[in-house]
Amino acid sequence: MPNPRDFFSQKKEWSKLKDQILNKYLVPYLAKITFSGRPTCIVDCFAGKGIFDDGQLGSPLFIMSNIADKLRDNSSLNLRAVFIEKNYAHDLRANLTDAANFEIIDGEYEDFISQFISKPLDPNSNFFFFVDPYGIKNLNFSHFEGLTSIGLKSLEILVNMNSTGFLREGCHILSYSRTIPSWAEDQELETDGRNSSDRMDAIAGGDYWQRILESFQNHEIDFHQAEELFMEHYIARLRSIFRHIVNIPIKERSRHMPKYRLVFMTNSREGLFLMTNEMNKAWHAMLENENDGQLSFFSEEELQEIVGQTIVDKIWMELEGNIELSELLIKLIEHNGIAYTTSNYGVAIKENESTLFKVCRDPSKTSTGRDSRSMDWEERQITISRIAGSRG
Repeated sequence: MPNPRDFFSQKKEWSKLKDQILNKYLVPYLAKITFSGRPTCIVDCFAGKGIFDDGQLGSPLFIMSNIADKLRDNSSLNLRAVFIEKNYAHDLRANLTDAANFEIIDGEYEDFISQFISKPLDPNSNFFFFVDPYGIKNLNFSHFEGLTSIGLKSLEILVNMNSTGFLREGCHILSYSRTIPSWAEDQELETDGRNSSDRMDAIAGGDYWQRILESFQNHEIDFHQAEELFMEHYIARLRSIFRHIVNIPIKERSRHMPKYRLVFMTNSREGLFLMTNEMNKAWHAMLENENDGQLSFFSEEELQEIVGQTIVDKIWMELEGNIELSELLIKLIEHNGIAYTTSNYGVAIKENESTLFKVCRDPSKTSTGRDSRSMDWEERQITISRIAGSRG
C-alpha cells in the first residue's frame, strides 16, 4: 500500500487536474459571491503542505492567490480561508508566510467539522468547502448533512470521492473472492484497519454498496459497472440534501477507469452552471493534451456510436411544454453531466430557433429596439418549447 507521506514528493497529473478545476472555479465564484458583501470563507479540509516537493503548488496556494486578487480589488471584503491540516501544519505555515486573511487549524478534519456544525454561526455567511482526503475513511456522509442543517446563506462543497478505492475496500470487508482488476488494486487508498460494514455505510450514506458488490461477486456486472452504479446511488443520496450535483471522473488518461470522482454540491443554479463549465473545459483540455491538439480518439462513425444522441436530440427530449431556460439547463446537466457547457446548449438552441425550438424572451427587444437573440437567462426571462411538427 502506498505511504500517504510520499504523496507530496511529486504532484501527479490527476492531482493537477483537481486543483485546476478548483482554481478556475474560484475566480467566477468569488466574483459573484463577494458582490453581496456577506462574509465569505473557503475551507480547505485536507490542506497538506501547500507546495509539493517538486515545486508544484497545492490547493492552499491557489486559494490564497484568488483571495489576494479579490482583496486587491476591494480591501474591505470580509473574505478569508481556513486550512485544516494535521500532519504538515508547520510546512504549510512556512509556505504561506506572504499570505493574509487565513487561519491554519493544526488538527483533525473530523474534530473541526463536528465543532463547526455544533457551534453558533452567522447564517448570513457564505462557505465553500474543499474536501480532498487521501482516502475514504474521513468522508462521513453525516458531515455533509450536518453542514446543510446550519442554514448558511450559501454553502458549496467540492469533495474528492475515491469511488474505486471504496469498492475495493468493500470487497475486502465482505470477503468477496472475485478478482479485482489490476488497475483497481493499484489505486492509492489510505486505510487504518478499522473499516467495517457499518463504517462503510456511514461513508456511502446507506448500505446500497453491498448489493452492488454482491452483483459484482455474482458476475452480473463488471467492476466498471459497479463503480458507475455506486456513484449513481451516492449522488442520489446527495440530492436529498443539495439541489444540484455534478461530478467529473478524475483519470490518469481519458480511457482509464476513474482514480477519483470530484463531486460538486450546491443549492445555487449559478454555481451548478459555473462548475459544469469549468469541469467540461478541464476534461477537454486533458483530451487535447493526450492527442496533441486532436479533439477525438475516434472516427466520426465510432464517435457517433459512443455519443448516441446529438446535443439537439438531448435538448428536444427535455422539452415538454414551455420551460424556462435556466430550468432546462439544470435538467440537461442532471442527465448529461459535464458532456456540454451551458454555452453549448445555448448555441444549439439558437441555431435551431424558429425551426425546431420556439424561444420567447421578455423583454423581447434590446435597448436599441432590435429583436433580442440573447440566451442570457440572468438578463431576461427566456422560455423554450418545441415547434409542433418540426421533427415529424
